[in-house]
Amino acid sequence: MSEILAKWMMIFIAITIIFTPLLAYTDSLHREAVDTVLHQSMKQASLKGQFTSNIVDEIKDTLEKDYNFDRSKIEIEATTTLTSRGGYLECTITVPRGPIFVLDIFNQGPKKIERTAKIMSEYAG
Repeated sequence: MSEILAKWMMIFIAITIIFTPLLAYTDSLHREAVDTVLHQSMKQASLKGQFTSNIVDEIKDTLEKDYNFDRSKIEIEATTTLTSRGGYLECTITVPRGPIFVLDIFNQGPKKIERTAKIMSEYAG
């Protein structure tokens, strides 16, 4: 009986050791993707003085098409009021986070990736 238990424990340990680095790498790529899309959209919004519906749609399109996020689970809170030069625009993107461990016996950490950025408006209305 102890031999069987030891073999099963070895299987769980092996699965964890094999897949954890890959899943952690995928998680870091998702974080980087959200950061990149956020900063690109901040540049556009800075010139327009606000986050237009087109910019928000572009964010969702990019995250959905290029990075395979579920569009219905992407949450974006952004400054939609027209802000003149000198004012600040803010944007927060929240997306679901994938697992880090194959087996759900460890602490997976936060359930979502959330990135916030702030930039000065360059709109000279």
